[in-house]
Amino acid sequence: MERTRTLTHYQVLGVNQAATPEQIKQAYHAAVLKHHPDKAACSMPTPSCGPRDQATCDKADVFPLVQSAWEVLRDASQRAAYDSLLSLREMQTPLTYQDELDLDELDLDEHEAVGRVLTYPCRCGDKYALHEADIAGRSSVVVPCRTCSNHILVRTTGA
Repeated sequence: MERTRTLTHYQVLGVNQAATPEQIKQAYHAAVLKHHPDKAACSMPTPSCGPRDQATCDKADVFPLVQSAWEVLRDASQRAAYDSLLSLREMQTPLTYQDELDLDELDLDEHEAVGRVLTYPCRCGDKYALHEADIAGRSSVVVPCRTCSNHILVRTTGA
């Protein structure tokens, strides 16, 4: 069975997680105007809905998501609990590596302040940076890019 990706309450309302309560309220009002079944303007018919009912059918699917998002995000304590749940889910999400590399494929940079740092270019234009001290006793290390959300897996065995 294929798992579908569900939208967060923030995505449903079209705001980021750092949005202020006022921004969330404005986004909710805009979403209600756009998705409320009573505000529907007919787009195109489907076999299950007549021409007049199509937009109402589409809106009926989206509006409960908008309402649910608002109910959670408007209350500070519910929002905090929801944010914690999102953080927990994010920690449990497996990473996809941009690349898997051996230690000798990284470049060695010497820095007075931080010591020896192994680097590798990221496709975003920045670099992955691995401090030499982070290698000790590990067979592999996951290294995040300094700028974007990409990661590489560096195999350190045999180093």
